Amino acid sequence: MTAPPPPSPAPQDGSPEARRSWLGLAAFYAASFGALGVYMQFLPAWLHDVQGFGKQDVAVIFATQTVARTFAGPLWAQWADRCGDPRRVLSLLSACALGAFALFAVAPGLALASAVGFLFGCLYPPMHAIVDATAVRESDRHGYAFGRLRAVGSAAFLLVILAVGAALADGGTEHVYAIVLACLLATALAGRVVPRGPGPVAPGGGAPAPWWQLLRSRQFLVVLLCSALIQGSHATFYQQSTVHWGEAGIDKSVAAMLWAEGVLAEVLLLFYARRALGRLRPTTLLLIGGLGAAVRWVFVGATTDVATLFAVNWLHALSFAATYLGAIRALERRVPAAQRATAQGLLGAATSGGGMVFCGLCGGVMFEHVGAQAYYLMAGFALVGAVAALWLRRAQDAQRSA
Repeated sequence: MTAPPPPSPAPQDGSPEARRSWLGLAAFYAASFGALGVYMQFLPAWLHDVQGFGKQDVAVIFATQTVARTFAGPLWAQWADRCGDPRRVLSLLSACALGAFALFAVAPGLALASAVGFLFGCLYPPMHAIVDATAVRESDRHGYAFGRLRAVGSAAFLLVILAVGAALADGGTEHVYAIVLACLLATALAGRVVPRGPGPVAPGGGAPAPWWQLLRSRQFLVVLLCSALIQGSHATFYQQSTVHWGEAGIDKSVAAMLWAEGVLAEVLLLFYARRALGRLRPTTLLLIGGLGAAVRWVFVGATTDVATLFAVNWLHALSFAATYLGAIRALERRVPAAQRATAQGLLGAATSGGGMVFCGLCGGVMFEHVGAQAYYLMAGFALVGAVAALWLRRAQDAQRSA
């Protein structure tokens, strides 16, 4: 693959253009991640308690969204690259996602609810790859830190979950639907202040290559594999931890605090360690993320001691955040600027789609047979991802030497 062109000179920090860019992206991150937090944590309860779906039905509805985002994400991202205007794409997707989610209220049966879930999955999750690519481009252009900007989304995710959880502590699950609608409306409004892109490619300049052309690069494929395995290794934790801890006598409020601690660790790393992270190569971040995940899952699988879990859960800063930044920067160095959104879409499909589904299914089967020892398999997946990062590093070094 051709190397991306050098970035254009960035305006001075604090310029009006830079402030508008940062505030527009921060608003979209805050609104969209706030919606994501309520959706992930509380919508299953609304579907079960208010709409009357069983636990297995809820799992099916959410699975349709994973399938949808895996296929739709790269297509929307490709369009964002081709039209060169992320504001236009994000405004359309956020508005349509609001309308799609509203249909849950009139989809009482499993078939209809699954169809709505699939439609929502085609519209809402693909936005994250597009806004990430936009934020990386704008941070390079204006000189502000991408990690701190992205931390706004993580902080909003955490704060909204805590606020909604406190509001719903005494019941009131029926209000979840309205809260998600309000968050999605805020996302649609924020989509209108996202910075515009460079515009479509000028005639004669050549349109960006189709998304499948990126898959011809071995290094690009290894980045996807590395991120998919390390991020996918979180699937068993996401799906089984609260139930496993409950069976061990850990209260749900303590489990919620453990989850919140992980997000807090992510925010702190993204916000305060930007200089240290900026000095590390992308492959180093991926390697640290894989090793941190492996250590984390070994301890989570070995003990239910609350103090140990609180100590180990800070490793979410490495297992998730370092891996996330490493993958984005690795793509930035290997993908032309005109295909960054497409590359992010493929990364999202590989991690939140393929990686999470594969590792989650493997972890679920293991949990049925050996219980918490399933986390050791997740540690193995993370280690394979770390080895892939090491291969990627050596391949890049060999390429530079040549």
